[in-house]
Amino acid sequence: MTDGMSRETITRRIHEYESFGIHRTGWPGDMSSADWAQAELVSDGIDASLEAFDFPMFRAEAARMSWTRGGAGGKADGVALHDCGSTDANGISGQLDLANAADLSGKIVVGGDNDPAFEQRPVYERIAALEAAGAAGLVLRRTDSLGAINVLNAYRIGKPFSLPVLQVSGPNSAGLADAARAGERGTLTVDAIREPASAVNVVATLPGDDPDAAPVAIMTPRSGWFICASERGGGIAIWLGLAQAISAMPSRRRTVHMVASSGHEINHYGLQAFLNSRDGLETRAIAWLHLGALIGSRATSVKIEPSDAELKSLAKSSFESSGADRWMMWNQRGGEAENIAKAGGRYVSLRGGRADDEDGDTFFHSPNDSIDRTCDIDLVAASGRACFAMVQALVTN
Repeated sequence: MTDGMSRETITRRIHEYESFGIHRTGWPGDMSSADWAQAELVSDGIDASLEAFDFPMFRAEAARMSWTRGGAGGKADGVALHDCGSTDANGISGQLDLANAADLSGKIVVGGDNDPAFEQRPVYERIAALEAAGAAGLVLRRTDSLGAINVLNAYRIGKPFSLPVLQVSGPNSAGLADAARAGERGTLTVDAIREPASAVNVVATLPGDDPDAAPVAIMTPRSGWFICASERGGGIAIWLGLAQAISAMPSRRRTVHMVASSGHEINHYGLQAFLNSRDGLETRAIAWLHLGALIGSRATSVKIEPSDAELKSLAKSSFESSGADRWMMWNQRGGEAENIAKAGGRYVSLRGGRADDEDGDTFFHSPNDSIDRTCDIDLVAASGRACFAMVQALVTN
């Protein structure tokens, strides 16, 4: 049996998770990571299974923007926003303009570089306004500190907008805003299809001694846009380590339900499928532990968001004794904890995310999110120790 919380095991597991490549829901890397996570649990003597769920897959054959500028021009490939519209293979052509222009009818709108008006929270309101204004398409330049793309999640995947939206980055797209200011013409191509597809969640149930006691639930997302070493790796490594540590406990009162879900970047499809098949587990559980994004990021501290004062006290004392050197209590909900909160359940949510006094790039939703660039293994391990302290208290009381 492995020591799931050791520095060596955590490092190996994040390396192996990263090695599967792109982890988008239902893609080969996502499916391979599910088989791998199940095998890791089985090797620790845990009975784990894969549960399939259906989802609407958005698959782009071509996603690019081309434009003219002073007799020359440019072209940039990108990533389509998966909960928006598409074009045919020929794309749509029209005049370029900036998002704050008075008349956007029939135009391809170009957002500013990393424009906060088109970040995850406000983007849907802006897209709806552009559709109402008659815009033909939208191009967003979203770039990390090394020039690679960072993309938005698709929370409306089940009810997409009709407006084609493309995310681009890098030096090839640098002249796009200038072309829009000059009113040049361009062609936006999002040649894509939507089709039914399936992905899987990795699940395990660790029975407790008292079948009538309210269970504990532990969840972590397993899918994401790129290699996701820091975004997903820390949470997955802790989740696997917790499963091993809980199964090795000589006794525990409460049953523990565990899920490593796919579908994170497309409105938490996998977690919702898991919940739909478990009749009120959101509120039947005495508490949920959400192992969210960027746990152990070099660029941010661990943010701890509890649903109530009792869980806050438990989380705070567990982290105080864990040896973790960068953590703070937090009041911003996010990720799959939102599903539990909306149902009225109790939870402790761990995530990264930059506070006002933190600098540096997390490479969140970027292909540059690799273990060697982004992960603080010691912080992952310390966070894992804190999580086990929380779970021990919950399952034994």
